[in-house]
Amino acid sequence: MNRTELEEQLNALYTENANLEAQLSSGDYKVIKNSEAERAGEELPYNPQELHSERQAMRDAINTNEAEIERIKHELEEMDEEVVEVSD
Repeated sequence: MNRTELEEQLNALYTENANLEAQLSSGDYKVIKNSEAERAGEELPYNPQELHSERQAMRDAINTNEAEIERIKHELEEMDEEVVEVSD
């Protein structure tokens, strides 16, 4: 891949992570509602297994993206070093 393609992929991963993190944050109220209901001895309003599974899938995707982001950043750094070496 060339530098432009790597930068576009990097930006897409950052955007996807931001969206996933926003989804996690916007769903926090479900976790809180379940916690409150549990403490009050009431029926849980949301299926805890489904809730955990959905949130874990988002966290897993974020972690996968973070690893790919680091890989791309390393590749871009190597490209920069090659340019410096050629320039010298």
